[in-house]
Amino acid sequence: MRFSIIIPTYNRSDLLVETINSALNQTFKDYEIIVVNDGSTDNTKEILNGYGNRIKVLHKENSGSEKSRNAGAAIASGDYFCFFDSDDLMFPWTLQVYNKVIENEKFPPLVLGQPYHFSYHLPGNVLNGNKDSIKYAVFKDYFSKDRTVYSSSSMIVIKKEYFYKVGMFRPYEPKGIFFLDDLDFMLRAGTISPTIIIFEPFQFAYRTHSENSVKNLRRVIKSLNYLILEEKEGIFAGGDERKFERHAIIGGPCYYWLFKALANGIISDSIKFFFKAYPFIFKGLIKKIRNKFRTKIPLKTI
Repeated sequence: MRFSIIIPTYNRSDLLVETINSALNQTFKDYEIIVVNDGSTDNTKEILNGYGNRIKVLHKENSGSEKSRNAGAAIASGDYFCFFDSDDLMFPWTLQVYNKVIENEKFPPLVLGQPYHFSYHLPGNVLNGNKDSIKYAVFKDYFSKDRTVYSSSSMIVIKKEYFYKVGMFRPYEPKGIFFLDDLDFMLRAGTISPTIIIFEPFQFAYRTHSENSVKNLRRVIKSLNYLILEEKEGIFAGGDERKFERHAIIGGPCYYWLFKALANGIISDSIKFFFKAYPFIFKGLIKKIRNKFRTKIPLKTI
C-alpha cells in the first residue's frame, strides 16, 4: 500500500466527518485511512462506527495528538505515512499529486505539501483551480529550504522507515504543551535528504477557527519556551553544524507569536519570552534577508 492517512481526533465530531469524507474522496486509490480516537467524550465513537470497514479506527485513552499519531503509525500498512489533522481537508487530488512527485523523484523519504487557509467554506476557484501542473522544489533537506513554508502536521508525508529513524512524534506529551508538535518533528527530521516541498497546487486546506492556537496565546508562548529548551538540550538533528539553520527556523514562529501576544495585551509573559527568544528571532531575520538576495533553487514542473 502506498499511503496510510493517520488522523488523530479529540472531541471534533462536528468537523471530523468533513475531514474523513475529504480523505475518502481521493482520485488516487492505493491508501488506507486510520482514525485514532484520543478518548473523545462527544459522539465521535458513534460517527466512526458509521463508516464501517471504509476506515480503520483505534480507540484509546486521552494522551494527546502526538501519542495518537504514533499509535496510528503502529498499525499502518502504507509505505508512506500521511499525517493529517481532524479539522483540515484534503483535496481530491492530494494523494495523486503526492504520488506523482514521489514516483518522479524515485521515492524520496520526505515530501511536504502547503496549505490553502479557509474558515468555513472552500471557494469554488480553489477546488476548480489548476491542479494538473505540479510545481515543487528538491532541497538537500528541510534545513536547507530557501523559501518560507507553512508548518502543520497535515503537510507531512514521510517514508515509514524514516518516521522511526527520527524517533516518531514525541512519545511523551510535556505538561501544558499542546502546540508546535509539527515543528518539533520537523526539527528532528530536518536533515532527511532529499526533502521535497510542493508549492503548487495547494495540497490541503487548513481550517482557521475558534480552537486554533491564536486563542491560546499563553500556551503557545509556553510551547515555544519548551522548544527553545529542547534545542538547548541538543535533541534536534544536525548538531553544531546546522545550529544556525535550526535557530532561524525556530525564530520565525517566535517572532510571529511574540507580536500576536503583545497585540493581545499579554505583556509580562511576552517580555520574559523575548529575552529567551531574541537570538532565535535575530537569526530568523538574517536568514530571511539572505534568502531575498540569493538565487533560489528552481522549481520543477511536472
